[in-house]
Amino acid sequence: MLKHVKFLRRLTPYVTQRATFQNFVMSDALAQLDSECEKCCYNPRVPPRKVAIIGAGTDVGQIVSLVLKQQRVIKTLALYENEPDRGVLGVATDLAHIDTSPEIEAYQGKQFLKNALHDADVVLICGGCYELPPCCCEPDRELFFKNLRFVRTTAIAVSQFCPYAILAVQTPPVDCNYALCAHTLKVLGTYNPRRVLGVNSVNAMRANQLYASMMGDDPSKSSVAVVGGCGRCTRVPVFSAAKPNPFDCNVPKKTLNCLSRLVREADDIICRVKSNNEQGHLSIGFSTARFVLNIMKGMFETPTTLDSALVEQSDPEKCYGMPVCATPVTVGRFGIEQYTIPELSEDEQQLLTEAKCDLEDMLNLGRCYATGDEYSLHPCKYYYYDPRDYCGTPCPQV
Repeated sequence: MLKHVKFLRRLTPYVTQRATFQNFVMSDALAQLDSECEKCCYNPRVPPRKVAIIGAGTDVGQIVSLVLKQQRVIKTLALYENEPDRGVLGVATDLAHIDTSPEIEAYQGKQFLKNALHDADVVLICGGCYELPPCCCEPDRELFFKNLRFVRTTAIAVSQFCPYAILAVQTPPVDCNYALCAHTLKVLGTYNPRRVLGVNSVNAMRANQLYASMMGDDPSKSSVAVVGGCGRCTRVPVFSAAKPNPFDCNVPKKTLNCLSRLVREADDIICRVKSNNEQGHLSIGFSTARFVLNIMKGMFETPTTLDSALVEQSDPEKCYGMPVCATPVTVGRFGIEQYTIPELSEDEQQLLTEAKCDLEDMLNLGRCYATGDEYSLHPCKYYYYDPRDYCGTPCPQV
C-alpha cells in the first residue's frame, strides 16, 4: 500500500504542472464550452504578438515590413498580398535574411487571408492603389472606388477570423476607408470603437518636422498634434499647442498659418516633385510602421501615445462637437484608453470648421457603401471653394 502512495506522490507534481497551462476536458460538451471561452478571451494564455500587414507587396507595405522586422516587441510578422503582380513571397524571403527576432510569414492570394489573420493582435490595411494624390474633389472619390472592394473584404475577414485584433486603416483615402471598416464591423456585430483606428501619423510627423526645423530644435523633443481628418482638406495641424509653445517664442501667426498650409498640401507637393503621380511612400511607410509599433508597445509593454489617429470619440462634446475626429490617443492593453483633445487657436478653429464639411462627407461616403444606404452629397459641397485661399501670401522659407 505504501508503494502505491509513493508512486502517486511522484506523479502529482507532473499532473499539477501540466494543468497550469492547459485545459483538460472530460466530455464533448465541456470541450465545446472550452472552445467558446477561447474565442471570448481577448488575450490567449501565451500572447502571439503577431502583426498582419495586408497589402505588404505595395511600396508602403514593404517599408512598414522592413521597419517592423527590427522590433523585438513583435514575434510574428505576417505579410499578405492579393495582387499577383506584387510578389510578397520574394519580399518575405528577402526580409527573412535579416538577423532580427521577428519571424516572417508570407501569404499570396485570397485563399490564404484566413491564415494571415489567424491570432493577429494588430491588423494593418495598407494595400490598394496609391496613384492619385488625395484631395477634396473627384480624384479622392476615384481613389476610394478603386480601393473599396479590397478594404471591405479585409474588414469582413477581420470580423470573422480575428475580431479582437486592433484594426489600423492606412489605405487612402483614410477618412472614407475608416468609415467603411467601422460600419462594416458594426453590421457584422464585432465593432469596438477602441479597436478601430485610422492612421494619421504621417501628417503629425510632417507637422513635427516642419515645426522643429523652424524652431531649430530636435524633432524628438517636440510634438505637434493633428486633428480633424486625414485628407488634405480635413487635417488641421495644431501648431498653437506645440511644444515648445510658439507664442512664448514670439512666432508670428502668419508663419504658423503657412506651416499649416504646407502640411495640408504636402501630398501634392511630393507628387509634383516626384512627377509620377505617387505619394511619399517613404515617409508614409516609416510613420505607419511607428504607428503600429506604438500600438504593440501599448498592448504588451506600457500605455503609449499615438500622435494622431482617426477614431470614434468617447465624448463628442469635448472633441469640438465631432463624433469621429483625429486626435492624439493613448493605447493600452485593450485598445484606446485615453483621448487627448488639444485647444485650438482662432485660426485653427476656423480651419476645423471648414474641414468638418469635407470630413462628414467622406465619412458618410464610406458608411453608405458599408451599410447599403443611398449616398447624397453633403449640402455644403454644392458650393465650391478653394481651400488654399486662407493663406494667400507666399510662405516664408522654413
